[in-house]
Amino acid sequence: MHALAWLACLGLLGLAGGAVQAQPMPPLELLAQAEPDFFSDQPPQQVLSVTRLAQPLADAPGAVTVLDRQTLRRSGARTVTEALRLVPGYMVAGYNGANLMAAYHAPIDEYGVRSLILVDGRSLYSPSFVGGGFRALNALPIEEVERIEVLRGTNSAAFGAHALFGVINVVTRHTLDTLGQALVFNAGNAGVADAYARFGWGAPGLSQRLSVSRSADHGLRDLHDSQQRVQVLWRADLKPSPATEWMLQAGLSEWDAGDGFPANAADPPRDIALRKSHALLQWNHAPQAEATWKATLSWDEERFADRFVYRVPVNGLGFPVPYVPIDVNLGYQERRLALELEHTRVLSPSWRWVLGGGLRDDSSFSSAQFATTERVAVRDWRVFGHAEWAPAPGWLVNAGLFAGYRSDTGSYLAPRLMVNHEIAPGHTLRAGLTRAERPPLIFERSADARYFLPDGFFPAGSFVNTYIPNPALRNEVLHTRELGYHASLANGRVNLDVRLYEERLHNFIQFLAIPQPAPFPDQRKYENAPGFTLRGLEYQLIWRPSERTEWRLNQSFNQVQWHQPGPIGREPPSRMSTVAWFQRLDHGWGLSLMLHERSPMSWRGAASAVGSSTRVDARLAREFDWAGARAEAALVVQSLTGDIDEFVPNRPSNRRAYASLRLEF
Repeated sequence: MHALAWLACLGLLGLAGGAVQAQPMPPLELLAQAEPDFFSDQPPQQVLSVTRLAQPLADAPGAVTVLDRQTLRRSGARTVTEALRLVPGYMVAGYNGANLMAAYHAPIDEYGVRSLILVDGRSLYSPSFVGGGFRALNALPIEEVERIEVLRGTNSAAFGAHALFGVINVVTRHTLDTLGQALVFNAGNAGVADAYARFGWGAPGLSQRLSVSRSADHGLRDLHDSQQRVQVLWRADLKPSPATEWMLQAGLSEWDAGDGFPANAADPPRDIALRKSHALLQWNHAPQAEATWKATLSWDEERFADRFVYRVPVNGLGFPVPYVPIDVNLGYQERRLALELEHTRVLSPSWRWVLGGGLRDDSSFSSAQFATTERVAVRDWRVFGHAEWAPAPGWLVNAGLFAGYRSDTGSYLAPRLMVNHEIAPGHTLRAGLTRAERPPLIFERSADARYFLPDGFFPAGSFVNTYIPNPALRNEVLHTRELGYHASLANGRVNLDVRLYEERLHNFIQFLAIPQPAPFPDQRKYENAPGFTLRGLEYQLIWRPSERTEWRLNQSFNQVQWHQPGPIGREPPSRMSTVAWFQRLDHGWGLSLMLHERSPMSWRGAASAVGSSTRVDARLAREFDWAGARAEAALVVQSLTGDIDEFVPNRPSNRRAYASLRLEF
C-alpha cells in the first residue's frame, strides 16, 4: 500500500502541474486578499458543536474553545491531538510515541471513549477493545482542517452517549477554499518525515479535492514505537441549486507502528497495523431562511492487526521447557453505518428549534476477543431536540434532550437546561444543569478473550481467559452543575470565558483484575464502581492588542473525590496552565511561543505518578513568494526545555525539532 500511495502522490503532482498550465491561478496578491486575516477584527464567532444550532459564543450553553486553521498552523502541531494542548483542561500524552491521546480534566479517559470526536459530522470512536477515537484523529491531516470546536463539558444532550465529557468537532476546509495545488514537507530529528500533496479543482457548482499524505517518526527514545501512516482522501462539494448542497467524502489510510515493551512478557515488542476506510454523504437543504434540512450517511471500516506470542514462564513447575507459548491475537474488524436527519426551524426572532433522529449500527468481529465466529453487533436508535428561547431582552434559555435505545442495554436519556443572561453589553453569565448517560462499549460488556494453550502441556482445548463478559454492566451517569461567564470586549479583541463546574459520575466503568494461579495472567472484567465528584474552575483569555499580536492564557484548577474505598491512583493535575504568544513580524516573519505547565498527576495509578512539568514549544516562520507560489518555511522545536515525563516515569517525551516547507500554487 505504501508504494502504491507514493506512486499516486507522484501522479497527483504530475496532474497538478498539468492543471497549472490548463487553469492559471489568480495572482498572488489576490490569493492573499482571499486568505482571512487571523489578526483582523472578526464578527462574533458562530459555533455548531453545542446545540446543533449556529450560535455566537456568548449564547452557547457551555464553554467552547475554537482553534482555527491559522492558530493550528502557528502552533506547530503535526496532529490535531497535539493541538489540543491549547484547549483548557486537556492533558495530552501517550503510553508510547505512536499513540498520542488527550483526556479532558480527568485521567480516566485516556483512549477517548467519553469524548465524542466528529469530523464533518462523522463519529470516529471505535467500539472494539480499548475504544476511543484518537488513533483516527491523529490520522487526519491537519492541513485540511478549517477549525476545531471543542465543547468543554458534557454534550450528550445534543450528540449522545459518547459526548459524556464533551465534543471535539473538526470541520474540514470547503473544496472551494482549496482550489489549486499545495505541497507540505516536514523533516527533523526522531525520524520526522512528513509529506502532504493536495490538488483542488472545479468551480462554485462542483469542486473537488484529492490529497495524499505520509507521516512518520521514531516515537519516544528507547521504545519500540516507530510509526508510519499513508493516507488518500477525496472530497467533493456539489451545489445543484441555491438551496441545496451535497458533500461527498471518501478516504483510506494505513498505519504501521511498533508497540510493546521489552520487560513485559504479556506486552512484548511487536509490530501492529491499522487500516481504515470511510465514506460520507451529507445533504443540506434550505428552501427558505426559516427552515433547513440536513441528512448525513456515513460508513466506516477498521481492520486492526496485533498478534504476538505470550511466553508464560513455568520454571520450577516441573515442565521440561522454560515457558508455555500462548498465541495472543488482539486483532479485530469493525464496521459502522450511521444515518442521521435533522430539521431546523426559526419561528420568530426569539424562538427556534432543531429536531432530528438517527440510527447507528456498530459491529465488531474478533474470535479472540469475543469467543465467537459471528459478528457482535449493536444498534442504536436515537432522537434529539433542542430549543432556544429568548423570553426577554438579554435572556436566553437553551433546553435540549437526547433519547436513545441500544439493542443490548436498553434506553438512555440526556437532558440539559441552561440559562444565559447578558448583564451588560459584552458580558454574559450562564448557569445550568445537565444529565448524561454512556452505555458500555461492545468490548466493555461482551469481551470474552480466550487464548488457547498449546497441545502437549495441558488437556486439549484448555484456554486462558484474560477478559470475561459482564452482561449486567450498567450505564455510566453524569450529573453536572455549571456556572459560566463570557466577555467580549474592545471590539472583540479581548475574549474571556470562565467555567465553574461540579461533575458527579455514577456507575463508573472500570476493569477489575481477578487474580489467577501462577503462572497465568490475571483475568479482567469490567465492573461498575461508585465513581467520583470532580470540582473545578477553568478559564480562557484571548487578547489581540494589535493586528500583529495575539496572546492566549488558559488555566484550569480541579480536585477529584473518589466515592469508592481503597486507593484509586488516577489523579488529575490540580493545576494546568498554557500561555501562547503569536507574533507577526516584518518582512513575512512570524514567531510563536507556547508554554505548558502542570502540577503532579497520575494517569494509571500511584506507581505511574509523574511530577510537575513545564514544556515550551517554539516556531519561527517566514512567508514569501516563490516563483508565483505562496510559500512558508518554518522551524519548530517541541519541548524546548528538554525531555519530560508526561505519561509514566522514565518514559519521557523527547525534545523534537523539525523544519517545514509549505507551497501553495
